[in-house]
Amino acid sequence: MLNDLKIFKEVYDFSLWMYKIIKKFPKSEKYTLGEKIKNCLLNIFDNIISFCKYDYKKRYLKNIDLNLEKLRIFLRFAKDLNILSFKRYNYSEKKLYEIGLLVGGLLKKY
Repeated sequence: MLNDLKIFKEVYDFSLWMYKIIKKFPKSEKYTLGEKIKNCLLNIFDNIISFCKYDYKKRYLKNIDLNLEKLRIFLRFAKDLNILSFKRYNYSEKKLYEIGLLVGGLLKKY
């Protein structure tokens, strides 16, 4: 079921892309801001898995939404610090928006 879930595929692909970007962060930010971004992505995975396996689905979807919001802020911060290029920031915002739409659709369903 997990591999059939569109939100899982989108988050997985975005995470692979983001991990490659974080590797290029300056050393001073790789282990601070980069780790925060990675933790948000991993928390989203945790909640997607829990969403598939357990009841109280709305709770897990709200946690995903919260972590998406944190990601948006951390990525904007990275852009403003000139760690993340404007082009990469725009791409990440577009992907997070698409993932957010999927979460919103699931929230309406559950």
